Amino acid sequence: MTNRIGLFGFGVVGQGYYEIAKNHRPALLPETIVVQNKNKKRDHSLQFSFDPKDILDDPCDIGIELISDPAQAYDYVSSLLKSGKKVISANKKMLSAHLPALLELEKTYGGSLLYEASAAAGIPIITCLDCHFAGDDISKLQGILNGSSNYILTRLFQDDLSLQEAVKLAQENGFAEADPTLDINGSDVSSKLTILSLHAFGRYIPEGEILTIGVQHVHAADVALAKSLGLKIKLIATAQKDKEGLNLHILPTLVGDNDPLFLVENEYNAAKITSQNLGEQFFQGKGAGSLPTGASVYADLTKAEKGYGYSYDKLNGKKITTELPQAASLEVIISADSPDALHPVIGSASIHQANGRYWAISTVSTAELIKRLPAIEANKLSIVALNNTISEDNVLAQIQRQETVNIS
Repeated sequence: MTNRIGLFGFGVVGQGYYEIAKNHRPALLPETIVVQNKNKKRDHSLQFSFDPKDILDDPCDIGIELISDPAQAYDYVSSLLKSGKKVISANKKMLSAHLPALLELEKTYGGSLLYEASAAAGIPIITCLDCHFAGDDISKLQGILNGSSNYILTRLFQDDLSLQEAVKLAQENGFAEADPTLDINGSDVSSKLTILSLHAFGRYIPEGEILTIGVQHVHAADVALAKSLGLKIKLIATAQKDKEGLNLHILPTLVGDNDPLFLVENEYNAAKITSQNLGEQFFQGKGAGSLPTGASVYADLTKAEKGYGYSYDKLNGKKITTELPQAASLEVIISADSPDALHPVIGSASIHQANGRYWAISTVSTAELIKRLPAIEANKLSIVALNNTISEDNVLAQIQRQETVNIS
C-alpha cells in the first residue's frame, strides 16, 4: 500500500528530506508541498501549493511539518492528529511547548507523532531512548545539542577568534542564522532538553523552567584560562536524577580530555547517557545541515509507514504532567569587565583581577542563577561551570598566577 504524503515547508530540512527520498525511494516523496512565500524562487519542476487545506482537508496518510513558526506548526500538527493522521515534525520550539497536549491528541484520535529531527539533527537519540533504554534506569544525560554554538566555541579555541568573529564565520558557513540569538543564548538547547528529558526520565519540564545560559558572553580571557588548564569550554546540557528529583541546566562548561565531549567539534552534536544496565553510552553526529536533519525526517517517515510510535516507556502508562526541576548546586567561574558587575551573583566570594577581567569562583544554586539572569545579562557576565573537571583551588591558583590585584 502506498502512503499519501503531505509536506509543510520546503526550507533547508525539507529539501534535505526531499533529496534523500528522491534518490533512495521516490515512493516516499510528498504528493503535496505547501509553502508560504509566493515570491520566493523555487524549483519550477515541483508543484507547490499555498493553501494548507490542500493537506489538512485532503485524505493524506502522513503529514510532515517542517516550518519555522511554532504557532503555525502547532495548528498544522494538532489538526492532523485530530484527523487521526501520522505526523512527523522537526519543530523543537513547538514540541517543547505543547508535548502534553499533543500526546493527548495522539491518544484521543489514534494518530501518531514522530519528531526525531527536533533534538539532535542526525543523531537518532529519541528513538534510542525510546527503544534501547526501555526498562533501564537512566541517571544522567549530558550533551552538546546545538551545532551553531559548538562551531563558534571551536573557532574560539582553535583559531583564537573573538565571539563576534566566530559568529560571523558560522553565518558565512551556513551554521548560524542571520539572527543567531536562539543558538548562542541557549534557547534552542533548552527546547531540546525538555524533549529529551521526557523520553529519558518520563518528566515534562517546560524549557522556561530550565537554567539556560548560552555562549553569548564567553570572553577570550575565559578561553585563555581554559587552555592554560588543558581544558575546553563546551555548551553542555545536563539532566541528572537523584533521590531529590530531576535537575536540569544548560551553561558553558569546562570539559577535560578524559571526557568524550572534549573531542566534539564544529557543527557536531553529542549525547552521553548513564544508566543502570548499560553504564555510559556515547552518541555523536552532525547537529546541523540539510542532509543530516533531513535524514532523520526520512527515517521517521519509514518508521511511520511501518506503524512505529513512541512508547514513552519512562511514563509508565501515567498521564504526562508538567513538573518543575529540582534545584542543584553548581561551582562556577564568573568573570566581568568590572568588579561591581560581579556582586549581584557571587555573594561573599573573593574577586581577583587578571588578564583585564575580574574573576570570582562561587558555588550557587540553579534556582538562584535563574533569579539573577536579568543581572547576568545586563552586566554581560561570563559564567562557566567547573563540572567536577577541576578543583576550585586549581582554577584559583591559575588565575592568581596571572593576577595583578586582589580586590577583596
